[in-house]
Amino acid sequence: MRNLLMAAAIASLAGAASAEIYSDPTGDINTGTFGGFPHLDITQVEITNDANFLYIDISVAGDIDATNWGKYLVGFDMGSGTTSTSGGWGRNITWGGGIDYFIGGWADEGGSSVGAELRNFDGSVWNVIDATYAAGTDIMGSDVDHAAGVQSYIVSLAALGLSVGDTFGFDVATTGGGGGDPGVDMLSLAGEATPDWGTGSTSGTFLNYTVVPTPSSMALLGLGGLVAGRRRR
Repeated sequence: MRNLLMAAAIASLAGAASAEIYSDPTGDINTGTFGGFPHLDITQVEITNDANFLYIDISVAGDIDATNWGKYLVGFDMGSGTTSTSGGWGRNITWGGGIDYFIGGWADEGGSSVGAELRNFDGSVWNVIDATYAAGTDIMGSDVDHAAGVQSYIVSLAALGLSVGDTFGFDVATTGGGGGDPGVDMLSLAGEATPDWGTGSTSGTFLNYTVVPTPSSMALLGLGGLVAGRRRR
């Protein structure tokens, strides 16, 4: 009976792994220039994964539904060596030592919609792998929590070339709709990323995330151990 109860408990574990939360100080944007734009002030980023996807929730200090021009970017360094410091949209942002994958996302249409592109740098140009306006199977977005200030992305692990145990570096930036806009706030920086719209931003030290086994896969391992234990008796 005890083994049956243990098996049932393990089997009930499913879905995504425990989330990693990366905090960012509230109010670390230049209030003289950006004080009226709390939807660009990052408060935290939460990342988790399941067997197939990476889940990224970018939280900001304001209602995303209250505006129609917020842009939310994620730069990844997978360690490929083929990187660019410019990012996939050519914003006035220097992405540390370089990134090879990039999510460019937006909350337009009155803030009640969300869209995103997933791009990869091939050593020369940033190619679109997928977008919410294309197949939308490798990159998806959610506006469910926009009123609470959360922009959410779901991106395929396979599209990022990731497997369980892989660790990657990343940074997150908010920006405006102009091609030369800087990163108004950057997760890697505890202080101001830029004093104004005309001054570029540079990442600090990238954050890291490791793709971990999901509870469901751990459950299978646990059940396998129980079965093996019974067979040994």
